[in-house]
Amino acid sequence: MGEYNEIFAAEAQSQEILSSEEGIIGIVTVSVFADGQPSDEESQVATDIVNSLDIFEDYSPHQIQKMFDKAAAILQKEGIGSLFNTSVAAISEDLVEIAFAIAAEIVLADNTVYDAEDIFLSNLADALHLSSETAQKIIDEVLDV
Repeated sequence: MGEYNEIFAAEAQSQEILSSEEGIIGIVTVSVFADGQPSDEESQVATDIVNSLDIFEDYSPHQIQKMFDKAAAILQKEGIGSLFNTSVAAISEDLVEIAFAIAAEIVLADNTVYDAEDIFLSNLADALHLSSETAQKIIDEVLDV
C-alpha cells in the first residue's frame, strides 16, 4: 500500500459526529491529501466539484467552509486515517457512489492512474462497499470526462 498505509491501516475513528454531507467533504479532503501534498490542480478540482454538487446547493459558502474546517481539524488532530474512517461511516448509502466518483475525479485530475492511486481507489471502493464493477464503471466515466 505504500503511501496509503496511514489511511487504510488506521482503525481510529473520530469522536466527532459528521453528517453525510460532512462525510463527503471528509472524503474530498482525504482524496486531496492522500498522496501527501495536495497539488493546485487537485485542490481546484475538489473546490469545483463541491461547488457543482446538488447536495450542497442549499449551503452557503460559509457553511461549506465550516465543513472543510471540521474535516481539517480531524485531519490535524487525529490523522488522515481517522478522517477517512469517520467520513466513510458518515456517508449515507444513497451518496456512496457520489463519494467514490468525487474521490476518483480528484485523484485522477491529471488523467493518469498511478499504481498507488489505483490501490487507493480500490481500497476506497471496498470501504464504501462498492462492487469492483461499479467502481470501475465510475472510474471509466471520470476518465471519459
